[in-house]
Amino acid sequence: QKIVKLLWKRKEEALEEMAAAYGQRLYGIAYNILGNRHDAEECVNDTYLALWNTIPPQRPDPLIAYACRVGRNIALNRLRSDSAQKRDSRYDLSLDELAGCIPGSSMEQVMDGRILGQSINKFLATLPKTNRIIFIRRYYFGDSVTKIADSLSLSENTVSVRLNRIREKLRKFLEKEELL
Repeated sequence: QKIVKLLWKRKEEALEEMAAAYGQRLYGIAYNILGNRHDAEECVNDTYLALWNTIPPQRPDPLIAYACRVGRNIALNRLRSDSAQKRDSRYDLSLDELAGCIPGSSMEQVMDGRILGQSINKFLATLPKTNRIIFIRRYYFGDSVTKIADSLSLSENTVSVRLNRIREKLRKFLEKEELL
């Protein structure tokens, strides 16, 4: 809230506070999606600029969720732009893992993304907390299996097996919801 207040007052100190509080997380998201240090740094800077330009009128609470969403969208847009020529991102791998669970080749071609998002949120609410964390870290933040395993004190194999089981449950859930 302190950072949001500084942004509303148009104080440049807000950018320093954002960098200290959220810089590493924003960089991690961008790097996981793009796989390139320089591009990730540019996306983080673009995220700060976007936050500066959207606050005000926005007053996000919590700011971290809003900042991560903005940063992730900027990185994904950059990835789309860059991958028009080739695919080389580690994030592509995590998206490929979900391909069997998500209908069609493009979510926009099949249905409104909001309906799918609501269904996935409903599905995530049925999972134990650790499995929710694993799913979100892998498919939202783009973290590697190794990084997730280390942070949760689990083996890589355990995380991989859980991801496979979660994807299978998600596929069945979406079939039951008639979205597949």
